[in-house]
Amino acid sequence: MRTRTATLPQAISPYHLGQRNRERLLNALAYGLLILAIIVIFFPLAWMVTVSVRPNIEVMKMPPDWIPQVFTLQGYEKIFSNKKFLVVFLNTMMVSLMVTGLSLVLGAMAAYALARFKFIGQRAVLMFLITTQMFPLVLLCIPYFRIFITLGLYDTRTSLVIVYLTFTLPFCILMLRSYFLNIPRDIEEAAMVDGCSRLGAIFRTLIPMSYPAFIGAGLYTFLLAWNEFLFAVVLIESWENRVLTMAIYSLMAEFVTEWNTMMAFSVLASLPLVIAFIFLQRFMVQGMTAGALTS
Repeated sequence: MRTRTATLPQAISPYHLGQRNRERLLNALAYGLLILAIIVIFFPLAWMVTVSVRPNIEVMKMPPDWIPQVFTLQGYEKIFSNKKFLVVFLNTMMVSLMVTGLSLVLGAMAAYALARFKFIGQRAVLMFLITTQMFPLVLLCIPYFRIFITLGLYDTRTSLVIVYLTFTLPFCILMLRSYFLNIPRDIEEAAMVDGCSRLGAIFRTLIPMSYPAFIGAGLYTFLLAWNEFLFAVVLIESWENRVLTMAIYSLMAEFVTEWNTMMAFSVLASLPLVIAFIFLQRFMVQGMTAGALTS
């Protein structure tokens, strides 16, 4: 009498799967990793929002509750009822917009020169711009402090604008230059043949075609100026000239810290950046990746 031996199913190897099944497996793995990354990233953001709408005494409860037992907007009321906090928002917006505007205007002119003309020392200029992005900014605190004390610009918003330009302008130049190199010269030359001056050809052809790069560079510059803390602490002292990061840090007391007010301040400070990224993310990615392989 013959006996049949049961064969155990072999483990399925990815190589034995079809091309379509392998793609589905890789997509499922990629989406799983993305979902895990989103959870890790949004965990502190969700906690910040929940702390901003609960009483301060409930923040220190152990174990903590995700859903507040008492819902209150006391932290937001303290911010909107205090004029010095509103002045801080205005200062930050003014400094960030000025830095962004100057970086784009000056950066576009320098980037155009580096992209369209050949001159002696061009490579040295590019290496210098790249070096500024690698230099640790903390080493510049004392030199900047001494310079602005000598110039009489200490504790002024002008000092912040100048300092922020020193590390946002090189980035804008490099980013816009890479984008300009991808636009053929023939377009500008055709416009000049039709009667446009070089400046007119730039405004009528180059700039309209480069709006993703301008949006990406502007958003990155605005983000740096909005979130900067180190130089603001070193160069600003009075409340009339403080920015958001300093105001949030000032809410930390030695004995009692109003965590709900601090988190409410952080939520309000994050809203402009979140809104900007929601509507301009596509242009930022397009502008920052264009010309990545261009030398």
